[in-house]
Amino acid sequence: MAPGTLLLLLSGTLALTETRAGSHSMRYLSTSVSRPGRGEPRYIEVGYVDDTQFVRFDSDAVSPRMEPRAPWMEREGPEYWDEETRRAVANAQTDRVGLRNIRGYYNQSEAESPKTQVTHHAVSDHEATLRCWALGFYPAEITLTWQRDGEDQTQDTELVETRPAGDGTFQKWATVVVHSGEEQRYTCHVQHEGLPEPLTLRWEPSSQPTIPIMGIAAGLAVLGAVVTGAVVAAVMWRRKSSVSDSAKGSDVSLRVCKA
Repeated sequence: MAPGTLLLLLSGTLALTETRAGSHSMRYLSTSVSRPGRGEPRYIEVGYVDDTQFVRFDSDAVSPRMEPRAPWMEREGPEYWDEETRRAVANAQTDRVGLRNIRGYYNQSEAESPKTQVTHHAVSDHEATLRCWALGFYPAEITLTWQRDGEDQTQDTELVETRPAGDGTFQKWATVVVHSGEEQRYTCHVQHEGLPEPLTLRWEPSSQPTIPIMGIAAGLAVLGAVVTGAVVAAVMWRRKSSVSDSAKGSDVSLRVCKA
């Protein structure tokens, strides 16, 4: 099968019903069409009662939803159409995975390039973690490499296994711990068959703010202390009020006895 070949995935369901007027059939037909170089496949689903189309879903619509195609279906409420839309979207996702599997069976080259980014996470005042992300790529084979001043940092790199993203594509990331102030000496190199050439990425301070992990933890600790103090104060106030009320009750009781 040549690269860029158009693939079709067809499926359908058939239900037969018996009424006083005779038998009728209800069919759902779905089609997924691959579009090499144009992103996700197009998914179309249509429903027929006998020879009359009564519903239709098209993933290329401005707002993809299951829609009525027969006047008598317009009486259905929004809950029905929401449920039918969710079902059609789930079917579209299943078909996308099926198309990707077909490409794998026939060794067809139709790669999806990764979406890449480098993020910065402060660990302390002296260290930070740089994470190189690669998301939404296909096929699964990919290489992520961290370099410091042009030298591979294989020993100091934490590399997770390539993971399925749930939509037929894959994701992967690699992290390295650096000294604060030396971030610009590090570059991430990404190689994938969906890229015309390997990418070289560097953390850009203006594109993504530093995430202060220790600062967040300290803030949560202070918040917990404030909440705990408020709870303790409330309990003490309730106990004091209870003791005061009890004392007043005893005094009244004594005065009654004296009278």
